[in-house]
Amino acid sequence: MKVSDADKRILKALQKNPSYAQAQQASNVGMSRSSYWRHVKDLEEAGIILKRRVELDARKIGLKLRASCVISINSHRTDSRNEFETHIKAQENVLECFATSGGNDYLLTIIAADIESYYEMMSKRILNHPTIESAHTSFIMDTIKDTHVLPL
Repeated sequence: MKVSDADKRILKALQKNPSYAQAQQASNVGMSRSSYWRHVKDLEEAGIILKRRVELDARKIGLKLRASCVISINSHRTDSRNEFETHIKAQENVLECFATSGGNDYLLTIIAADIESYYEMMSKRILNHPTIESAHTSFIMDTIKDTHVLPL
């Protein structure tokens, strides 16, 4: 699907404030409600709009510790990678997992209430997994920029 200028206006508006009602969004991008809706449905069907979500303030609900963890696995065979990835997908404290190049295999973003709960989760649910060779963690001290808004 070729993304038109109208589609880009819609995507910018949705990224800026997805909670606006459809009529308000259509007005904001200078379209009729029905035209706006057709564009949105086309963007969803094309897989450009993946999902709509609510973002929570982790600190306000008691999740005050965020960490980046690089993982090296002990085998790069497909079955080992699949086993590790399946295990990680089941861990609710792991917010993101990226396969990487270079000296490590995966980069994880992990959230926890505090250092004690982070240690417990890592030692019992992550590091005990048989595919893991090593892990190195950096704790995030401050958030300078955190966005999911893509440049259009």
